[in-house]
Parts: sequence; structure tokens; C-alpha cells
Amino acid sequence: MPGSQSVEEIASAIEQLDQAQREALLLRMAKIDGLLEELEDMADVIRAQMEPSKPFDDFLSELRAEGHDL
Repeated sequence: MPGSQSVEEIASAIEQLDQAQREALLLRMAKIDGLLEELEDMADVIRAQMEPSKPFDDFLSELRAEGHDL
């Protein structure tokens, strides 16, 4: 049944593919309308989560110190 495998099971199966098989899989996935854009968006979110951040109040304080009227 589609959707019954966990993300971990799918990731494990993909990791077991050789390079040519992974490339073939990605090429097939790239043909699915809108999927590539969704994957790019997810990658952007993951990268953003890995970036250092600061509390919002500190950010506002910096903007005020730079002369921005908030």
C-alpha cells in the first residue's frame, strides 16, 4: 500500500542504491510536476534551520540602534 513505509525505511532504501540508481531515481522524480520545487523548498527550510539565529528582541534592538523607526 502506498504511503505505508516510514520515512526512515524509504531513506534507508535510497541509501542502498548505487550512484547510477540514485541518479535515475532523481531524474524520474524531477519529471513529476512540481515535485522538484517542493524538494528545493524543503532543502531551503532545512538549511535555514541550521543557520545560527538570535532572539527577535535582539534583532529589533539592532535595527533601532541603526536608526530604524519601529
